[in-house]
Amino acid sequence: MDVAGENPGIGSRLLLNGEWEFAEGEDGTEAPTTGWGRVRVPHRSREFEPDPPASGWYRTTFRVPSAWDPGECRILLDLGRVRHYGRAYLDGQVLGEHYALRAPWRLTLTDVVEPGGEYALVVYTHNCSGRYAHPRIEQLSEGAEGALDTTFWYTSAATIGMEENVWLILEPLLRIDDVYVVTSVRDKTIAVEVTVRNETETKVAGLLRLQVTRGGQVELDLPDQEMTVAAGGEQVVRLEANWESPVLWGRPPFGEPVLYFLEAALSFPETALRAGGGTPAVRQAHRMVTRFGFREVWADGDRLLLNGQQLMPWGDHSIPYVHERQWLTRKLVDLADGNISIVEHHRYDAPPVLYDVADELGVFVVSSNICVGSGQVPRGVEDEEELALIAQNHLEVVDHWIRRDRNHPSILFWDVTDAREPEFCIPLLRKVKELDRTRIVEVTYDHEIATPELAELIDTYRLFSSLERIEAAIAAIRGNPDLPVKPIRVGEAGIFASGVGVAADEVSALTEGWWEFLVAMPERNIHGLQTFFLTDMDYRDFLLSVPGNLAAEVHPRISWPSQSGLDARIDPFGEGTREAWGKAALYLNWCDPGEPISRPTATRQWSRELFRRLAGRDVGPLATNRLPEVIVRVERGGQPVPRAHVFAAPLEGQGMAPFGIQADAAGTSWFTLPEPGLYSFTCEGGEIQVAARCEAIDAPPGYGHIQEVLIALR
Repeated sequence: MDVAGENPGIGSRLLLNGEWEFAEGEDGTEAPTTGWGRVRVPHRSREFEPDPPASGWYRTTFRVPSAWDPGECRILLDLGRVRHYGRAYLDGQVLGEHYALRAPWRLTLTDVVEPGGEYALVVYTHNCSGRYAHPRIEQLSEGAEGALDTTFWYTSAATIGMEENVWLILEPLLRIDDVYVVTSVRDKTIAVEVTVRNETETKVAGLLRLQVTRGGQVELDLPDQEMTVAAGGEQVVRLEANWESPVLWGRPPFGEPVLYFLEAALSFPETALRAGGGTPAVRQAHRMVTRFGFREVWADGDRLLLNGQQLMPWGDHSIPYVHERQWLTRKLVDLADGNISIVEHHRYDAPPVLYDVADELGVFVVSSNICVGSGQVPRGVEDEEELALIAQNHLEVVDHWIRRDRNHPSILFWDVTDAREPEFCIPLLRKVKELDRTRIVEVTYDHEIATPELAELIDTYRLFSSLERIEAAIAAIRGNPDLPVKPIRVGEAGIFASGVGVAADEVSALTEGWWEFLVAMPERNIHGLQTFFLTDMDYRDFLLSVPGNLAAEVHPRISWPSQSGLDARIDPFGEGTREAWGKAALYLNWCDPGEPISRPTATRQWSRELFRRLAGRDVGPLATNRLPEVIVRVERGGQPVPRAHVFAAPLEGQGMAPFGIQADAAGTSWFTLPEPGLYSFTCEGGEIQVAARCEAIDAPPGYGHIQEVLIALR
C-alpha cells in the first residue's frame, strides 16, 4: 500500500480487477473477432479438462485518473501473475511481453497515456510450451527447454489465465521501494530495513520517519533517519529498536492474531528536482504502510518453536487456488474444527489473499513450491551457459516471491522446492536465507543424495513419500553422527488407503503402519505431519471414499467484486467430468452462506481427536472479528455509473494508504479495509466524497454482513 504526491486523498493505485472479456484463440497479429465471453479477473482457464485451451485473449478498457500528474512520477501497469507467457497491447499497439509466470510483470505507460484518457487493453496468453517458454528457447537444448517449460509435472495440462490483481499505479520517481520487518520474541526487538530509490537525475537529501500503529494509535516511534540518495541510485536504511510488550502474533496458546502497521514516510525539501531537468518541484512525499505481526519461529536443536513454545504442525496440502476472501475465511474456520493447524497450497504457490486471510485469522501456512511451474530441475543439461540461464531464472523467481510475501506473519515455513537434487537446491536455499531470516527454510530431504552443505543450509529435515521411505530417512538421519541436529517433520504424506465405498460417517482407512507412526510422533520428537484429504476436496480417492463430504450442488449468482461465483475457482466454468480428478463435475459451495462448504465427516472428527492426543490440546480458536468490508455504489440520477473510479482513504490514522477500485458495470466497488474506523470514499471525476464509519464484522462469514455506501453524483 502506498501513496504519492501532494494529494493523498486521491491515492496512487487503481485496481482494474473485475469484469473483463475472454476468448480462446491462437497467436496472431490481432485478437479474435468472435467468441468473446465475460469472465472475472483474477481468472484461470479450465484446469483438469481433457483439452484446456493452449492460448487465449483477455480484454478490457480503463481510464487514467484525471488527477494523476506524471510530472514527478511514472504511470505503471502491474499485470501481476499471467499464466504463463503474456503479450500486452494498448489501443492495438504492442506494449511488451513476459515469459516468467512467477516474476512480476510491470509495463511503463507514462509516455503512452494521458490523465483522463481512456484506453483499450488486450492481453494474449499462452501455456508456455515451445517457443513461449523463453525468448531463446529455439536455441536451447531439449533438456534446457524442459527445465524452462512451465507445464506442471504430473498434475494437469498447463492452463492460461490472469491470476492476480491488475493495478494501474502512479509511482514517484523518489520513493520507498521496499520495507522488511523482523521481530524477535527472544530479544524483544523490532528491526526494519527500508530501501529508498531515486530515479531522478539529481542527488536528493531526505528524511525517513517510521512509526508502528494499531487501531489508529501509535504503538512505537522509531528514530528519524536522515539520508542522501544519489541520482539513479538507492539507499538501504536499517535500524533496530527495543519493544518490551508487543502482543505476540499467533493463535492460542502461541499468541493472538494481532496485526500492526509500520508506516514509513519519506519527505524531501522543496528544492528537490524533477527528473531530467532543473526546474524546482513542489515538496514530494511518499508513504508506504506495511502490515506485520510480532512473532518468531526457530529451531532449537531438534525442537521446533513458535514464540518459545513447542510447535506441532498438523495439516493439509490441498487448499484450492481461490481468490475469494469470504470462501477462504469460511474454509479455514471449517478446517479449524478438525484441529488442522497449518495449511499448504499444493502444486502451486498460493494467491496472496490466502496469506492475508491467514494473517487475520491466526492460521499457520507453509509457503511452498516456489520454483514449481516456473521451470524444473535441469536434468540432462550439461552446457554451462544453459545451466546459468536456468539458475538465473529460478533465482529471479525466488527473489520476487520472498520480497513480496516475507512480511506475512502466517508464513512459518519456506518450502523452496520439491526437487531433492543438491546442486539445484543449494543456490535457492542461499538466496532465501539472504532475503529472509525469520522462518524455517526447507526442501524435501532425500538422505540418499543429500550433501553436507545441503544438510547445513536447511532448518528442518522435511520428509516426503511412503511410510517405508520416511522411516528409512528418520533412521538414516538419527543414525548419522555427522549430520547437524535439526527438527524432523513430515511435510507431505498420503496416509489414507483408497478404499471405495466408505460411508460419510466412517473414517477413511489408514494405510498399514500409519496409525502406529502417528500416535508415536510426540515421543519420537517428530514435528507434525501434513497429509492429503483433510480439506475434504481436491483428490479423487477421497471423493470416491467419502461421497457425502461435499455440500449439495449450488449455482450461486454473486456479482463481481466478490470474486465468487462460477469462475472464481480452479475449474472456473464448472465443466468437465467426474473422472477429471473427481471434482470438476461436483460444484463445491464457494459462496452461499446458507449452505456449508463441506459436510462434516468422520475423518474430520478423527483428525480432531488425533491432534488432541498428539498435542494435548485443540489448535486454539481463530479470530472472531473480521476486517470491515464495504460495497460502494456509484449512481447518477438513480442509475449506476459503470467503471467509476472510487478511492478510499483513512481519516483516523488507520493502517492504510489510499487506493482505488474501478467499479464494475453495476457501478459497485468492493473494499476490504485493514482496520475499523472512519474512512472517506471519493468518486474520482465526480468530485463527490462521503465519509463512513466502517466496523469490523462480528458474524459468520457471509455476504449479508457487508456494509454498503452510496455515492450519488449530480
